[in-house]
Amino acid sequence: MANNATVIGQAVEEAPEQMTMGDGVMVFQKTSQCCRCCCLQPNIHWTLHDYVENWGVSDQLPVMASMWESSPYVGRCCSYCYPGFRKTTWEVRGGASETGPVLFKHEKNWTMPSCFLLWLSDSGPVRLPCCCCLPYVETVDNQGRLLGRSQYICDGCLFVPKYDLLDKDGNRLYRVRPDTCVAGCCIKCKCCDGQKKGKCCRVPFLVRKPDPPYEPVGDAQITDLWAGAMNECCTNREMYQVKFPQDLSQKDPEAVKKSLIGMTLLVDITFNEQDE
Repeated sequence: MANNATVIGQAVEEAPEQMTMGDGVMVFQKTSQCCRCCCLQPNIHWTLHDYVENWGVSDQLPVMASMWESSPYVGRCCSYCYPGFRKTTWEVRGGASETGPVLFKHEKNWTMPSCFLLWLSDSGPVRLPCCCCLPYVETVDNQGRLLGRSQYICDGCLFVPKYDLLDKDGNRLYRVRPDTCVAGCCIKCKCCDGQKKGKCCRVPFLVRKPDPPYEPVGDAQITDLWAGAMNECCTNREMYQVKFPQDLSQKDPEAVKKSLIGMTLLVDITFNEQDE
């Protein structure tokens, strides 16, 4: 079974009762999957850190908060075949300990997966995208009040993952997806593109306006950074950099920021987790 590996920094001296976020946040997968075998997937726990623009593998960051997953085993054992299918809850707690105060939560009920595994070929898994009852994550405060909702989206471009962020009233705030090519049918490949450290050779999910042509909102994005050879190849741990939009004056800034952390989890369980 997988274990909880050492996080990338020490906890703050006192667990905060409130989590104040600036331009963004770093989301690091605390749980190692080095011993994962087939369906033996553990609950995946995370730590939250202050935003760093040019984060590199050698950088140490204090742990501001942690996210603790609680999901039934039957759902976790299907994560490879049916990504995003499982019912789960992540409690966000102040500090690095599971005993810290609950700040807010991310919740998801049973849904259809983002895609079905049909068979394993010599070239890799063959998957079929799903177009109904799709995965979502709801973000609620520590009293259970809805703050926002992240929703996986299906349209004509089935092989490009895309998501909508909604506020508590169901209004669409942002579309989140990577850049595309071939008339929007494929993810646009990038190499270094002038990026440094952890951003090298990564594909960012850009935060965009909610309506066509879905123009990017500044440099806001969710990026799966290079977390180092040990994390990427041995323990299968992810490091996400979340850059928040700057146009939050007409919205509830803290609700949007917390919901974008939930969006990061949704990206992970529907897009990245299936390949681990």
